[in-house]
Amino acid sequence: MSRTLFDTEMDETLSQFKNKTKTTFAHMLDFIRSTIQGNALLYITTEAWRLVTVESDGKSDTDFLSVPVTFNNTQENTSCSCVTLRTCRIPRQIKDADDSFPIVGLVIGCHHLETLLSSSLTCFYSIECINVLRNAFYTGPATLHEFIGLNAQRTRFSVRDTVEKIAYEIFIESWSSSNISYEGYFNSCSPSYCIYTYYQKSDALEILTTFLSAYGSLSIVVYFIVPYLIKIIKKVLICFRITQQQ
Repeated sequence: MSRTLFDTEMDETLSQFKNKTKTTFAHMLDFIRSTIQGNALLYITTEAWRLVTVESDGKSDTDFLSVPVTFNNTQENTSCSCVTLRTCRIPRQIKDADDSFPIVGLVIGCHHLETLLSSSLTCFYSIECINVLRNAFYTGPATLHEFIGLNAQRTRFSVRDTVEKIAYEIFIESWSSSNISYEGYFNSCSPSYCIYTYYQKSDALEILTTFLSAYGSLSIVVYFIVPYLIKIIKKVLICFRITQQQ
């Protein structure tokens, strides 16, 4: 196998492997998301559904009814419900005293998985945004530890890409093919010899040259062989005549 053919085969094999791996992961993730949505699996801390007590007619058991909450997105001037739309979401709001403000990139989805997939890591590229989250959710003693934001120069993904987009790329920054070596492949095969066939269509000049070469060679052969043939024929005829006379 030539180096060019080897490189072509390896590129095609790696491309098929990457596509198959991403497709398999995407099908599995879609199956999980559809299962959660189709079976209306709820989390106790979900903000997309509200549990309402149903009258039990004096029975000791209490029944609950899950009622969907309509999300009103004031930023996009839209509204949706998780009953009909799996990707329904609203921006995550952080309450500060009597006021609330959204966190860039973070949203509230129908359940925890959709919340994660629909959010982006935009906030975590900014140390100011990280400090806002820490002050809002961390209630423990003060710490001197400083957080470092993500570096946008060290990733191929955009700062505003959602976790869903990164997940469907199976969180891989780059596929390395540095271990592919034609020399290593050749040494592993360890061929003792190689045979190849080369096909070429002859043109008119080549045919004429071949014919003249054959004709010239034949003329030389005839020039040297014919005299000897004549002598042999003469001897045979003389012997034949002598035999008849006897």
